Amino acid sequence: MPPVVFGAVCALLVSGAAIAPVSAQAATEVVTVTLPLQTIDTPGRTGSSSLLRMRVGSGPTITVMIDTGTVGLRLWGAKPAGATVTKEPLATRLGGKQVPGFVATGRMHFLGVSTTRKVPFQYISTNNAYIKRWKQAGVSGIIGLGVGDGDLTNPLMSLPGNIGRSWSLAFSREPSAGRLVLGALAPADALMHFTVPSQGRNVYGRAIWNDQAANGCWSFDRSVKRCTPTWFDSGFTVMRVKGRAFRSLPVSSSDRLKRGTEVRLAAGSSAFYGYSFAAGNIGSRSIVKVVPRGAPVINTGNAVFFQYTVTYATTTGDIYLSTPATKGS
Repeated sequence: MPPVVFGAVCALLVSGAAIAPVSAQAATEVVTVTLPLQTIDTPGRTGSSSLLRMRVGSGPTITVMIDTGTVGLRLWGAKPAGATVTKEPLATRLGGKQVPGFVATGRMHFLGVSTTRKVPFQYISTNNAYIKRWKQAGVSGIIGLGVGDGDLTNPLMSLPGNIGRSWSLAFSREPSAGRLVLGALAPADALMHFTVPSQGRNVYGRAIWNDQAANGCWSFDRSVKRCTPTWFDSGFTVMRVKGRAFRSLPVSSSDRLKRGTEVRLAAGSSAFYGYSFAAGNIGSRSIVKVVPRGAPVINTGNAVFFQYTVTYATTTGDIYLSTPATKGS
């Protein structure tokens, strides 16, 4: 796969117009900043992934994969100029294996918007098959945009003013039509609204939330609705249904939910199922893996982000799903 190339679509937009860098003072007002996202076939897997362009320290622009299932930036390859790499070890699990690295710090820049402080990230100087596949696609790391607790912090939470308190993600099946909107307001026309439990505050005093425990209620093949901690994970190309309570679901020999089985999601006690699809064999659309053991939790995978705009409000711990504003969703 050739390296990803972003074209002129990468202009920074506020209400449709290009802007100069946003200062901390200016961002105390309500500002909306729209960043374009790129979609590629996920290296080595079935499905699609969304990519964001950013800079770290005084280094060049790099491309990273967006993963709401993790927290913090993980970079491999050359050390970004102007960033500081410490001797403090930090490991993470990538491609099913633990990958060692070190804690590093640097200011982060998103096409004209910069963090108000140096933000910690993991610098990885080693390789494995998983990393090599992403490198071949021109991708330099993974940016974890989860809003929960972790060994690092979400870089967006260190952006100034309201743009660091809420944002929305809308992926697209067209190569350059996805959007990350910093400062996005809670949508008035949300189809579904989920709440997540508080996890206190991060080291910078920003509110964090257990985004692996949204109040989702699911029905499979028209079964009785079962409310299960739900996790909207943009970095995973298949849905995963885990827990002993799901042992009776019809599965194939590969532990996938049988093709054609209807899957429906409602928010909390609502009688309205806002998200539904038939299980199938296409990544980022319809694959459902069933793991019938352990405590119940459902990881939606990233198909949700292609069908809806997902908005995170980190001052209140709310997640909203609304009709996407992008083409090709």
